[in-house]
Parts: sequence; C-alpha cells; structure tokens
Amino acid sequence: MSPTIKFVIGGVVVVAVIVVLIAVSFSGSTSDYLTVAEVKAMGPDQTRDSRVAGAIVPDTVEWETRDLHLTFQIEDGTGTLPISFHGPQPDMLVDAVEAVVVGKYDPAADVFEAEELLMKCPSKYEEKE
Repeated sequence: MSPTIKFVIGGVVVVAVIVVLIAVSFSGSTSDYLTVAEVKAMGPDQTRDSRVAGAIVPDTVEWETRDLHLTFQIEDGTGTLPISFHGPQPDMLVDAVEAVVVGKYDPAADVFEAEELLMKCPSKYEEKE
C-alpha cells in the first residue's frame, strides 16, 4: 500500500473519530426546556434531564445546612413545581428571583429532583423607571 493511501485512510479515521466525539458530547449536554405543566404531564416517561425555569415562590425556601439540602417551589404561567436540590446553596437565592433547574421530575413524590441549579441575575441592571 502506498504512503498516500495510508495518509488518506488515517485522515479519514481521525476525522470520523472527531465527528463521533463531538456528536456524543452535544447529545449528552443538551436538555429539553419545558414549562411546569409540560414537566408534570410527562410524568414517569422522562428519559432525559429537563430544564425548567420559574420564579421562586415567596416563603417556600427551606435550607438544611447539615445535609446541604435545599427545597423550594418555582412557578411560571402554567403552574407551581416543588424543587429538591442537594448541594451548596446559591448566593442569590431570594424570593421572586428567577431560577433554572436541570433534572428529572418524580411524579410519585411530586417533586423535581434538580441536579443543577442556576439563579438568573436580578433586575438590578435594568433601566430605572
């Protein structure tokens, strides 16, 4: 086999490996962006992580320092969803701030088990009225 053919075959193999790695990394990091009503309607049929955003319902935040367990509720225009998160408490966790949670809904317990919790920046950067 000539060196040119070996070079072409090696190049094709390298490109194929790169394409496969990119496809696998994108498919694992994407999640559906759903409303509260859509998450509850899916029920136990969830196979992938879902991403849900909503305002934190006032007076629902409970933080257990010992277990690093945070529970609260979010609401959007379609309903209210209880959230359970195990991990460090975010800095901007206050009532009525927008939160984005990534995880899966457990219909038996009626709670969204969040694996990731993101807080949207408050409106302090908006123009004053």
